[in-house]
Amino acid sequence: MKKSLILVGNKPPKKKNLARKIDAFDFVVRINRMNYLGLSGFKIDAAFYEANWQMNHIYKGGEHKDEIRRVKKIFMRRQWYSCFHDWPQYLTSEQYDEIEIINESYAQEATKVENTNNSIKVLAHLLNSYWKEEYNIWITCLDVEKRAYLIDNDPIWAFHKGAGMPEQEYLLEQLRNKKIFRLHDE
Repeated sequence: MKKSLILVGNKPPKKKNLARKIDAFDFVVRINRMNYLGLSGFKIDAAFYEANWQMNHIYKGGEHKDEIRRVKKIFMRRQWYSCFHDWPQYLTSEQYDEIEIINESYAQEATKVENTNNSIKVLAHLLNSYWKEEYNIWITCLDVEKRAYLIDNDPIWAFHKGAGMPEQEYLLEQLRNKKIFRLHDE
């Protein structure tokens, strides 16, 4: 029987009881800054970390960067891993040695665009690797139905402009085909 893994995005949770539900999952993966930690639970088994300029200079590693050191598993994109020279200020040497490089081509193949958002890159990696054999994969705190509008119209997502509709269609298809499940926050 498979365990349950939940991918927690950076969208603020609407309900307080969502935190308890997220913390009850067998494996919790958080994206980037781990926004809303506490409101969306405290459990962090894995985190996607991007060592880009914004993370290092604007977010200073994220509002919960000290929490990153207790994460069991770190996911990164190859591009950022290769230039992640200041890793000792964010990760332990054990974490660094065990970083899992995500295969970005899975997201590109599924959506037919290169500039997908990090949550889609991680999700596609999980769905196309050994993770899917051990876990049922859930999502929460992630826009689905309004994703196209959000990504293609909000200036903060300018790099991802044009990926909104392909990402939305990808998420909806995975939900319809029961390849992923959604923990509702409504």
